[in-house]
Amino acid sequence: MGLTASSLNLTQYDVEEVQEHCGGRFNHREIQCLYKRFRALDKRHKGYVSEDELLSIPELAISPLASRVVQVFQNLNFKDFVLMLAAFSDRASREEKLEFMFRVYDVDRDGFISLSDLETIVKHLVGSSLNEEQVALLITRAMGELAERRKRDKRFRDGDGNAGSGGITFGEFQVILEGAEKLPNVVVPVGFD
Repeated sequence: MGLTASSLNLTQYDVEEVQEHCGGRFNHREIQCLYKRFRALDKRHKGYVSEDELLSIPELAISPLASRVVQVFQNLNFKDFVLMLAAFSDRASREEKLEFMFRVYDVDRDGFISLSDLETIVKHLVGSSLNEEQVALLITRAMGELAERRKRDKRFRDGDGNAGSGGITFGEFQVILEGAEKLPNVVVPVGFD
């Protein structure tokens, strides 16, 4: 890709390459707008967006999970930045959106949402409104409900027919959220320069 940290415009080839990289989730105009926003965020013209720069996005900064989302997004070049945003596109599949959410919740990146991961996420979400004991009780209750569901629901069984006992797998995460109608979505404003 012919992009440098200080490139002001994308060529048609650049746009097509980014479109291919993100599976066609954004059109030409959206990619151009995303590039303009990326350049504005990349204040030091390094070719990637740092944690501080990401936290300068007001919509992100107010989220209780901002630090987790930033950990997933930080230090990405433009192509990978667009690829990550593609999970929020209205053209992204439900599974792609859930995969991104799972990555945010899987704090230690081991492929499972463990008790420790869940504790970290709950603390981010509730802040100081719950004390340590209340957080522990909430997590214990949630994991207890998961254990009961694993006993009853065949979709929580592994290849040998055993109910999972460790952290929450991506497959279980999908089943748990199957009733959720609203998943994260991003709209790229075009034509509002």
